[in-house]
Amino acid sequence: MNIRFTRRALALVFVLNVTGLCIAGLARAESNDGNDLTGSWRFSLARTLPFPQQVLALSTFSKEGTFVGTAQGDGICCPAEGAAHGVWTKTGHNTFAVKFEALWYQSDTSLFGVLIVNMSLTLDEKTGKVTGSFQGAVVDPVTGTAKLPVAGDLTAQKIRVNP
Repeated sequence: MNIRFTRRALALVFVLNVTGLCIAGLARAESNDGNDLTGSWRFSLARTLPFPQQVLALSTFSKEGTFVGTAQGDGICCPAEGAAHGVWTKTGHNTFAVKFEALWYQSDTSLFGVLIVNMSLTLDEKTGKVTGSFQGAVVDPVTGTAKLPVAGDLTAQKIRVNP
């Protein structure tokens, strides 16, 4: 059986294959985006412990499960917080757990303690927003004794490119 393809037919087959791959890739990206934290986010933290305060933070979640973030210092107990480093994992459909640590230091650059935080997050697929809670403590880096509890609620919005 001898089949001959014209250039036009071969071009049409190529275009259909590429279009199909692109559509499949977009559908996969869109479906994953609704159930994935990968990317950068702006968090609004409503801290209740050790005292009520609104705090802004920026965080990035990698595809491999690592987490980095920064938050504004509160200027009261600890004027500065180093970058947060941690891990995240999916715990269910649209639910996630995050654990991170950050150095808290005083104005003379001496170490106040290590902030250790656990977050529970829920992603709303329709709005793309995250809600959740956090709890943890600033602990003594040598003894591991809790020096200052931290807790509160949060919301977050993914940082996106505007077309």
